[in-house]
Amino acid sequence: MKKNWTKIAIAMGPVIVIASVVWEYARTNSSFGFLIEPWAMRGYEFDQGQIFVVAAVLALIAGVATTWEGATRPAVAASITAFVVIAATVFAAVYGSRTVTVNMTVVANVVLSFIIASSVSLSLRSLFGERVRLFKRALPIGLVIFVLFIGIFHVTILGREVTFTTWVVVFIVFLLFGGLALSIQPTAMSANRMLILVSIALWSLVVFSAGALRETLIQTQATTLQSSGAIGVSAQYKDTQAALGWWLAGFGCTLMFVGAVGLWAKRRDIIAAIQRARKQRAAAEKSAKEIADAAELYAQEQAAASQQ
Repeated sequence: MKKNWTKIAIAMGPVIVIASVVWEYARTNSSFGFLIEPWAMRGYEFDQGQIFVVAAVLALIAGVATTWEGATRPAVAASITAFVVIAATVFAAVYGSRTVTVNMTVVANVVLSFIIASSVSLSLRSLFGERVRLFKRALPIGLVIFVLFIGIFHVTILGREVTFTTWVVVFIVFLLFGGLALSIQPTAMSANRMLILVSIALWSLVVFSAGALRETLIQTQATTLQSSGAIGVSAQYKDTQAALGWWLAGFGCTLMFVGAVGLWAKRRDIIAAIQRARKQRAAAEKSAKEIADAAELYAQEQAAASQQ
């Protein structure tokens, strides 16, 4: 158990987040004595509770896949990284409702084109650089893609206000992180890097939901018929608080983050040791070959001298 504590933490973290929905997420401070209902709401009564569960399930899938020893294979690591990017995008498409409006000035065009070009080129180099000579260097491919998108955006949307839906923004951001995770050597660690990002994203989702949970409790109180028959009565925002379930979900995210970092550190040391051993073996084989060549040359010289 002590040996596998990182894997246990990675699995238990999302499970705790899922289990937190049966606990109270927000409550009214009872010391103020408000005669209003409900005093508190549990996770499954919030839309955020459903969001937490789905996000935790996706994080659990990514975590379990990463804990598999085969996840250090470059192809498998790249697949897990791609899964995280796709899962985050689909999740944002289903639950995201906000939009981001950007004025596509020259600066915005350059920034967006750079993000797309760097992500795609770095990913191509990591995935195909060893087998396809064209992708061995990211810079030439990145420059081509950068110029291509600069031209596309210049012709289509330069100078206009463009509204991006949440999933588009999430896709661009996670694509950039995925490209960086794949580009950093060794590539076999890309899945572990993405898992750390997943744990941070899940933690951010939980932490920044506290205000929305309290607002939902207040709105629910205002639309609930109270015991006195009154309606439209609710506590003030300052008199509500995030309850134990919210803290429990945050603890689960933190536990997953600790496990993800621990697994990354372990694998980094193992892979570094393997690489050192390979280098030492290659050096030893080179030295042995040089010694064998020298011995053969010496034998040939001795044979030539004896014939004379």
